[in-house]
Amino acid sequence: MPVLHRIILCGLCLAAVVTAVVLPARPLVRSLAQANDTITIGVTDLPNSLDAGEAYDFVAWEVLGHLYTGLTRQVPGTFDYELALATGVDISEDKLTYIFTLDGSAVFSDGTPITAQTFVDSITRVQTLERDADDAITPYVASVEATADGKLVFQLTRPVPFFLGLVSLPPYAPQHPTLAAAQQPVPFPDAIIGNGPYLLDSFDVGDTLVLKANPAYDLGPQPATSTIVLQRFERSQDLRDAVRDHIVDMAWRALFLGDVDQLVTIDGLNLVEIPSTRVFYLHMNHDTEPCDDPLVREAVTLLLDRDSIVELGFGGHATALTSMIPADFPEAYAPIWPAERDQERAEEVLRAAAYSPRGSSRLIFAVYTSRFTYGDLYAGVAAELVRSSFSPTDFIDSGVYAEVDTSTFIRALERGEGRLTLFGWTPIVPHPDAYLRPLAHSDAPIAANAKYARPLIDSLLDDAAALDDPAAQGELYRAAANELLTGYDIAPLWQDHIQLFAWDDISGIQIEPNFFLHYDLLKRR
Repeated sequence: MPVLHRIILCGLCLAAVVTAVVLPARPLVRSLAQANDTITIGVTDLPNSLDAGEAYDFVAWEVLGHLYTGLTRQVPGTFDYELALATGVDISEDKLTYIFTLDGSAVFSDGTPITAQTFVDSITRVQTLERDADDAITPYVASVEATADGKLVFQLTRPVPFFLGLVSLPPYAPQHPTLAAAQQPVPFPDAIIGNGPYLLDSFDVGDTLVLKANPAYDLGPQPATSTIVLQRFERSQDLRDAVRDHIVDMAWRALFLGDVDQLVTIDGLNLVEIPSTRVFYLHMNHDTEPCDDPLVREAVTLLLDRDSIVELGFGGHATALTSMIPADFPEAYAPIWPAERDQERAEEVLRAAAYSPRGSSRLIFAVYTSRFTYGDLYAGVAAELVRSSFSPTDFIDSGVYAEVDTSTFIRALERGEGRLTLFGWTPIVPHPDAYLRPLAHSDAPIAANAKYARPLIDSLLDDAAALDDPAAQGELYRAAANELLTGYDIAPLWQDHIQLFAWDDISGIQIEPNFFLHYDLLKRR
């Protein structure tokens, strides 16, 4: 599975800076947007493309997820997926063939029928364009075809236990024939002929995006609010001021943490904060010094102070994590990494590795990360990791190297050129396999090039992918995690949080941990 865009997606949720900003009292100014049939959402980012054939970030996918409805869709408030345009699915015993039966009455908003061939043409276009969106298809799909009786058949490259979630994503959306015929991306169309709960009303690129309810939508209830406006602000502080002054109803996704802490003091303005699916790990490369020594890797693991990282680095706006997979997935959750820092034991291990607290015998290393990928906050958190975890012992002389561009950082991680690397991972679909396989299976470059991939982990993950029972799968995922701890290969650190502010006259707020806000459920009280 390509790693490049997984990591970029982690970085696209804008970084925050913890600062103490005193907000002066200002009079309430209500925008004309505060009408009963309109909800205005303030953001600091809008899609760079609304072409499902190339868009590949959470910002675009959120909008496209309201303009299109695919074969399946995520059940609000869960990590489950239900059939949407598909009325049935048959899965082969080897989990390599998925046959979808479609509702023959499905149409686009202009009445054009949606058939199995529509999906074939749409998916083929994504692959032919060879843009970022293809990373959601080609690594998983060997072929797709429409049968004579109107069914849609996928042959997979391997068993993918989250495939029913994967086909809910915009790269698998049914594109209108006019778009499916386009041989180049159409990033900013004047209109999108979709089949979702909303239609694109207007898009002033980089400024404002307006959605209107699709009166022809029949795959669920009509949206609770007929008009959704996404209003972009240049800076976090501009968005902070806009939501404080009620110029917008909501502030979503990209407020600095200092602004978050100030806004919570305002009466009538409510914070919704949840742990996201994004997890940060410390990766230890077995192929480079000093991490080629298992005693060094063990000592590093024992010294990690997650609570200090979360409290001092994030001001509590994160969750310390001692499992490769977050607690959102209880069957696979394995909090087996040391929860408490153990300096005494770590120093014993370092002595056994011939290190001492004096002179040239000290262990020297730098934690490698990228300010340009994750932002200033995360560079500061990396510094806090070093300060709270490694600086208290005289056995280690450590620092942070964060001044590296994104492409160099990703290349180093993929190719095994780093030593100790702090990086974030967001699974393409919320599923244990989408965490573990890219980070631990020998088919993926991270583990393979860092020389900690091994046949037992491969076997555990491959066997889990072939099962139907989540409990049985979870047992194998926990066993794979235990192998990663035994080898001191990689250490989970924390789970990021995502925040939204909304005035108390807005109800129906449903945020998914995988960075999706349901516009169609929002309602003014």
